[in-house]
Amino acid sequence: MTVNSCSTHNRQTGFTLIEVLIAFVILSVGLLGIVSLQAMSKTFTHQAVQRTQAVSLADAIIERIRVNPTGLLTYTASATVGGGTLGGLAGEPVPNCSSAACNNIQLAVHDLWEWEQNMDGASVTAGGANAAGLIAPQACFSFVPRAGLAMTGFLTVRVQWTGLNSISDAVTVAGTNCNAAVAENTDRFRRQVVVTTYVIDELEL
Repeated sequence: MTVNSCSTHNRQTGFTLIEVLIAFVILSVGLLGIVSLQAMSKTFTHQAVQRTQAVSLADAIIERIRVNPTGLLTYTASATVGGGTLGGLAGEPVPNCSSAACNNIQLAVHDLWEWEQNMDGASVTAGGANAAGLIAPQACFSFVPRAGLAMTGFLTVRVQWTGLNSISDAVTVAGTNCNAAVAENTDRFRRQVVVTTYVIDELEL
């Protein structure tokens, strides 16, 4: 009498359903971690770009002031810059200082308008909205003249915008706020770059 050995070895091979489910859960957790890291990376990259842009904007207006020191008081006495208008000017000031000559005051007004356009990202639009500037930008100036001089001294430019994460207000109670509508140390999304330099009007020396 012979025994069929195949019956003793006829067992199912491969993965069971439970093993497949466990592998799926592990894979899902790993993918969620990767997606989370990618989202965080994009957020941090965007914030770094915004800060770099804010520093570049502050440097840009300082260089404009250095070129036009006689108009310094027009720059520093301007109302808070931001929000698409400056001094009620919704459009480009006249004269435009490119095809028409400007005096020092007119040049300062036009510089401020053009600078604000850069802050708002007006050069690039998407769906009718500005797409290349800072998020809700604002800026302000402070100037401390050297003793006995009017347009030579320490100039400070502050650029503010809205960050993507709630961290802490960049403007403390002891700080200088460009947005009087939002009190100091109350907006955890507010970011600020402060650049201080020394400007010289050689005509005064």
